[in-house]
Amino acid sequence: MDSPRLRPTFDLHVEGPPDETMRVLRERIEAGPRSRRCQSKGRCAELFLDDEDRRLWTPYLSIQAEDEAGDSTRLHARFAPYPEVWTFFMFTYFAAWFAVLFGGTFGYAQWASDEAAWGLWGVWIGLPTVIGLHIASAVGQRLGAPEMEELGQRLEQLVEGL
Repeated sequence: MDSPRLRPTFDLHVEGPPDETMRVLRERIEAGPRSRRCQSKGRCAELFLDDEDRRLWTPYLSIQAEDEAGDSTRLHARFAPYPEVWTFFMFTYFAAWFAVLFGGTFGYAQWASDEAAWGLWGVWIGLPTVIGLHIASAVGQRLGAPEMEELGQRLEQLVEGL
C-alpha cells in the first residue's frame, strides 16, 4: 500500500493546446450529470463529489492545464481536502510548531536561569499534536481513498478521446 502523501498528485497527457483542452473539458463538465459540483475557469478546473456524499475526509480534485512540447497539454491533478479542513489543519499545525519552538526556547531560558522550566509544556503539548495531525492525515487519506479513486476516474472519463 502506498504511504500517504500530504497532497497526492498525478498527471495526464492530452493532445492539443491547453486552452482548447480546457474548453472541451468545460463543455463535458457542464453536460455531465454532476456539473453543479464542478467549477472551471481559464486553465483550471475543480471536481467535487455531491454534498450528500461528502464527509470530513472527502477530497476534491484540482486540475491545471499546462503547455507541453509538441502542441500537447499536461493536466496536473492534485487531490486536496476542502478549504475549511485544510485551513484548520494548517492553523493547528503552525500553532503546534509555534508552541514547540516558543515553549522550548522559553523553557530553556527558564532552566538556564535556575527557574522552574514550565515553558517546556509547549514542547510536550506541541509535539504530540503534530504527530496526531500526521496520523489524522494518513487516516483521512485512507478513508478518502475510494473518493479519490472516483474523482480520478471521473477526470479520466472527461478527457477520454481528447
